[in-house]
Amino acid sequence: MADPARRTGRSPACLRAQAGLSGKQLAEANGWAPSKVSRLENGRQMPAPANLYAWAHACGADAAAQDLLRMLGEIQAVHRDWRRRMRQGQAAVQDSNNQLVAESRLIRHFETVYVPGLLQTADSARRSLTEMVELHNLDIADVDAAVATRMQRQHLLYDTSKRFEFLLAEPVLRWLLCPPDIMRGQLDRLQTVVGVPNIRFGILPLGVQLATTPQNSFQMYDDVAIVETFVGETTHRDEEAAAYAKAMGRLWKEAVTGEDARKLIVRAAHDLII
Repeated sequence: MADPARRTGRSPACLRAQAGLSGKQLAEANGWAPSKVSRLENGRQMPAPANLYAWAHACGADAAAQDLLRMLGEIQAVHRDWRRRMRQGQAAVQDSNNQLVAESRLIRHFETVYVPGLLQTADSARRSLTEMVELHNLDIADVDAAVATRMQRQHLLYDTSKRFEFLLAEPVLRWLLCPPDIMRGQLDRLQTVVGVPNIRFGILPLGVQLATTPQNSFQMYDDVAIVETFVGETTHRDEEAAAYAKAMGRLWKEAVTGEDARKLIVRAAHDLII
């Protein structure tokens, strides 16, 4: 709820700044982990009413709690443009994404273009992150650091307390967004997650009649949905997030998994010309 509320000067972040408190100090005052303050300020976690009361009280602004509660009821989606999101470089964004995955129990991706970052090879990640520098005219070109940070996230795939769902439209296997040799390595990498117990991996094949139109890619972290476009990302919660969860459930009905999914990957790799 950070961005829209900041325009009024009464957002949680503004109250904290006006009180002269650091994020760590505010967290300590309420017995929270420091990361919780960051998640609340950056729209990665929707605050409970009790959080807002505690926040306002710690800032010596009890009267502001009602304003915050009103904003909480009004805000369901938060949009952030890429230029602003990456003003400190892409490594910082990747670190934020790593934290988001670490704090989530159910991570879901539906992709129509890209291989999810959690499944990318380093070479594939470098290609996509390099494109972002030029596409968004970034002031900081920290591609190597961003690739390394994104790769750190992949160890979470083997945390059996988490569940992952990756549903890829078949064109993801076919778009040549990098040289053929890199794409072949990427396709080989996808095969390694087929059959991993806490990972549900599927492909929505071409040539199959679909009951649900795959309108756009999206990600879900527990009950939060994130949609990325050319210009930025939008975070959805509550009823809007539930709509994305429902759409993904419907899309899975036409998906192939297991060895049938592996066959599509192998066929795509075979068709590459190196």
